Amino acid sequence: MPSKSGSRILLALFAAAAVGCSDNATGPTSPNVPDVAELLAEMSSPTLSSAAGIGSRAIAPAFNSSSVDPANCQYSATTGFFECSTVTINGLTFTRSFRLIDDAGNSQPTPDTHTSAIETKTTVDGTVSSSGSNYTLHGNTDETLSGIRTNTHTLNGTSLLTDDGTIQVGTTVVPVDETVHETTSNLVLPNAKAGQRWPQSGTITIQTGLGSDGLDGTSTMVVTFNGTSVVTITTTTSFGTITCRVDLANPSAGLGACI
Repeated sequence: MPSKSGSRILLALFAAAAVGCSDNATGPTSPNVPDVAELLAEMSSPTLSSAAGIGSRAIAPAFNSSSVDPANCQYSATTGFFECSTVTINGLTFTRSFRLIDDAGNSQPTPDTHTSAIETKTTVDGTVSSSGSNYTLHGNTDETLSGIRTNTHTLNGTSLLTDDGTIQVGTTVVPVDETVHETTSNLVLPNAKAGQRWPQSGTITIQTGLGSDGLDGTSTMVVTFNGTSVVTITTTTSFGTITCRVDLANPSAGLGACI
């Protein structure tokens, strides 16, 4: 069975999927000059979604409101990134930046007809104190959306998140000390203009280690997308491997058809 940590991350995945796959999503387009705001809206940060899942419910709405506005970002010729305004939400401080990439892999100060990809970086640091829980989060993410001049936008990226402290479960206060690695591999985002609502293919892998050295217990969850709302989730722990299917259109139903 998935660990409690895995369950929280899975809930965050549901939230990220719901945001990225709504009927109102812009979806991939084929403009001559890409719309940076639309591209940033397509991308869902693993660190932010993980922070929302590990944190209290109050963090989730704030996470949804913290999308990057390119108008609040300044280009740096030194780094090649647009550095965006820092945001602090419920004790968590987020830094965000992005860069535009041309066909040759160079950074661009403005989008043009040669812009082929966009890379974003995010960090999160702070302490969450809510409902009897108190813990510190540190995280960073780096992801790239490619194929943006086509109708197939593909997301790849990695993130690392640690949390240390205590959480309250019912009337019990329990310690938490986790390290979460998340890898997004060849995730083809839905094209709303083609009637698509869910990622067409690709995987998200979530590795969770307990204890400061990650050796007190580990689990690996691989979520595989196939273009429908039903995803396959394979979870491996010290007790073995279990594969289940989950309907993202009805996440409250939980895991089903496990083998």
